[in-house]
Parts: sequence; structure tokens; C-alpha cells
Amino acid sequence: MTKRMFMGGFFAALLTGMAATASAGDIANMQPVGFSADGKIFAFQEFGMKDGKVPYSDTFFIDTETGENLEGTPFHLELTDKDADLSKARRQNLTAARKQMDKYDLLTNPGLIAAFNPPTELGSPMKTIRYTTLANDGPPRGAYTLLLGDADVAKPDSCKDVNRVTGFTLQLIEKDGAPHRQLVHEDKSLPDDRGCTVEYRMGGALVYQPESAKPVHIALILALSAAPDGRNGRWIAVPVHP
Repeated sequence: MTKRMFMGGFFAALLTGMAATASAGDIANMQPVGFSADGKIFAFQEFGMKDGKVPYSDTFFIDTETGENLEGTPFHLELTDKDADLSKARRQNLTAARKQMDKYDLLTNPGLIAAFNPPTELGSPMKTIRYTTLANDGPPRGAYTLLLGDADVAKPDSCKDVNRVTGFTLQLIEKDGAPHRQLVHEDKSLPDDRGCTVEYRMGGALVYQPESAKPVHIALILALSAAPDGRNGRWIAVPVHP
């Protein structure tokens, strides 16, 4: 498999309608940026309109070995000036993040969109996603399946008005077409920046194959938090190493 895998701009186009089509709350859009050549860094941009009127944009840089944000990231921007719009917020946010993007040459290595599961697609599964990967150097790969579950976590003081909050677990239950059991992630508590999360759904999966290392999978998870006007949705990128 070659280092550069196709990830077309249709991913952003499909996601762009989420905030507009959601019945209430603020469901963020997201756009993958890419991987470092060795697969150890993955970045994505999240953006939307806070409270329907404040454009915001965040660019995240994930260490795929630890699953943590790189020090000094994400780059966060909210615009409150009178002529602010989403385009301006996104451009300024990407400009702030450009040094890091160039440092890891992320635009050269976009990765492969292996699966996509938008919340606006009727009848799509919320807790599982199944996909395979492209192989230019041999027979087709077998399937991979990710399973999302709930994790019991203590309710933060900031969520006292919410009946129940939840964390999540992520398991790889199929690997290369064979049954498999691998716990990828399990929340022990709710991070401060996640809000009062009440539900999670599988949003997609990316795969990147470095030239001389094992492939890196990224599970895209949409976290839905309680909000006065409905639910706010924010994205979590979880590295998976089959």
C-alpha cells in the first residue's frame, strides 16, 4: 500500500450540512487535516456556530501513540466581532495552526476515509462501524469492526442539572475479517472540555499506512452533550492500533 492514500474533499462537504440540519443545538462540522509521514501525528479541524451566532474553529493535533493532544494544542478561536463569519474563523484558525501542520507535513499524507456514518443518515448504526482498507500490494484486506459502548463515570459538579452523563468505551471486535476482542479506550472520568455528555455515536473511520510501520486507524466519535436548546455535538479522534 502506498504512503499517500486518497481522502477527497467530499468528507467536509458531507459534514458541512450537519449544523444546519440538526433540529436543535450545535453539531460541529469536522475536516481531517492529515497524518505525519510516520503516522504518529493526526490532525483535524472542528468548526461551527456557537449558540447559532458565534463562529468558532479548533484544530486538534493527536499523538496517535498516546491518544493525547500535543502540548500547546488544540488551537482554539472564537470570533465575536460584528462582521465575523465561519469562513473567517476557519481561515484564522488554520493560519494559527499552519506552523504545526507544516512541521509534520500533514497535508502530504491525508489517509483513507475507510467508513463514514453521519448522524443525518437515517437508519445508520449508532454504535458500530465496519470497514476494510485498500491494498495495492496484495489481496484485499479483511474487515474491521469497531464497537462503541457506555462507561460509567462520576457526574462533574458542572453537570448537576443533567440527569445522567456518560463516558464511552471503544472495542475492536473484528480484525482482518476474524473475531477479535481489543479494548481500545475506556473513560474513567469526563474530561473538562467534553461538557455534560449524554450520548456517543460512531461517525467514521480513517486509515493511514506509513511506508515502514504498521497502519494507524482513527475512530471518529461524535460526543453529544446536553444543552439548553437540545444537544451540542463535538468530535473525538481515537487512535486504533489493530
